[in-house]
Amino acid sequence: MTEAVTQGIADPRRNFPTRFRPRVVLTFSALVFAAFIVVAALVFSHALNNRQAIRDQVSNSAVALSFGFDQEVAAGSALLKGLSSSPALKAGDARAFYEQLKATPIPEGSWLILQDLDGQVVNTLLPFGASLPRHRDFPTYPEALNRIRERGWTVSGRMGSIVKAGSTVIALSLRLDHPDGTMKGFITTVLSQDRLGAVLRDQKLPAKWMRGLYDRKFQPIVTERDGATASLIPMPKALAALLASGSQDDPPAEGFIEGVDDRGVAVLAAYRRSAATDWTSVVVAPLAVVNAPIRGGLTQMAGPTAFLLIVGGLAALFTARQVERPMRTLSQQVTQAKSEVIQLSEQLLALQEEERQRIARELHDSTAQHLVATNLRLMRLVGEIRHSPAAAKICEEIGDLLDTALLELRVFTYLLHPPNLAKEGLHATLREFIDGFAARTGLQAWVRVANAVNEAPSDIQRSILRVVQEALTNVHRHADASHVHVGAKVVGGCLVVRVRDDGRGMPASAGAGGRLRMGVGIPGMHARLRQFGGDLKIRTRSKGTSLLAYVPLPRQSGRI
Repeated sequence: MTEAVTQGIADPRRNFPTRFRPRVVLTFSALVFAAFIVVAALVFSHALNNRQAIRDQVSNSAVALSFGFDQEVAAGSALLKGLSSSPALKAGDARAFYEQLKATPIPEGSWLILQDLDGQVVNTLLPFGASLPRHRDFPTYPEALNRIRERGWTVSGRMGSIVKAGSTVIALSLRLDHPDGTMKGFITTVLSQDRLGAVLRDQKLPAKWMRGLYDRKFQPIVTERDGATASLIPMPKALAALLASGSQDDPPAEGFIEGVDDRGVAVLAAYRRSAATDWTSVVVAPLAVVNAPIRGGLTQMAGPTAFLLIVGGLAALFTARQVERPMRTLSQQVTQAKSEVIQLSEQLLALQEEERQRIARELHDSTAQHLVATNLRLMRLVGEIRHSPAAAKICEEIGDLLDTALLELRVFTYLLHPPNLAKEGLHATLREFIDGFAARTGLQAWVRVANAVNEAPSDIQRSILRVVQEALTNVHRHADASHVHVGAKVVGGCLVVRVRDDGRGMPASAGAGGRLRMGVGIPGMHARLRQFGGDLKIRTRSKGTSLLAYVPLPRQSGRI
């Protein structure tokens, strides 16, 4: 009886698994599912960061490429302005001016042309006196003449050369006037496709990416893909349609667009349209490359997910280990990608500074010495012509012009490469530059620079100096200001610079939104600061503009 009763009573230890196991399974499933959600979110977040890093590289490459071409055009424009003041040109001595053009150092593959309203007068590709083309030989010459007459200088679109058959060239022209202000002709420097291709190749990109430069009619000037430079790769149709839908007078445009290229491959195109030249710089990357981090992230999630759903309790520890490993790998990949972008930006700035140093050194060691030697010979000539007061006066005027040119050359050399930045630091260099700038321009400058700015790394000091130079140049050229205030200090681990003027504010565009019109300078300042994690803010009103630039300093350099 007792045994029967005992056998008939349910053993609670036998019933325990039937009630507990589902709860354990549900609890573990919930933990596994939560872990899967966390892992998936982390993997997908890192994949998105990697994709964004690639998109940023495409965009930054297009902007850097556009700046490179703008600088090439600016150098050509400065050359033409210098030649336009030639005494031989003003005296109408075509042969002497031809010899001067032949002696002028220009980039390889380029040449110089003097033209009147009928056609070419001298061309450094041909001997003096040779038969030269007339304007009527060029089908678009009325449009080109009108642009030069209205704007004073112009950059052509893609065109073929008559003198150098088979060449694709770009012509940069500067208007020349009679004393009464009427146009008498223009001087032109021709940029060859090879020269523009060299600028294009300075921007290092992955092999499968395409980069190109297109004129105002969206025709290719020079393009490069898979290591081959040509002028035949068209702009993606979606991008051409987007740019063609806007007005030629719109502010400089930059951004992204997805579409297909001439081979039918889906691509992401980053572009920047220059306000100075109306050229559009384009960098195109296959969408498969851009989206590869997302596909890789999904692939990485597939294996761990299947494993977590199949394995039991021991899978929790194993999964944690598997999650930790890819997390470290993905973090390293993100860090490496960011480091590569920073290194690329630093290399671009370093190359720019090296080029400025080289130009400053050549101007100081060569051009300035030639001017000094010319001045000495002129002084000897004065002794030979004492009997002619008129000639002596002319020599005196020439000497004054040489002194002025030498002074301007020394100022320009200092602006290109301030020699005391490395020795005396940013504090003294900023004060010296601002004082000199105020003396040259007539601006009344109020300067307050803290000694702590010298604690910043040298590359940050150099970038801050360039930002201040560009800001003061904009104040002088565009603001019509009489006073400017410049302050620099270290606050909360950041180097902060503020430039304020009392001139007229920056004009807004006539279109919707009232966006500020920006040339090359302000985007260039943005690019310099963002290399170090900094940024630029501008506030403008009808009376006065304030510019605030800040860069975080490394912990060992800043003051907390």
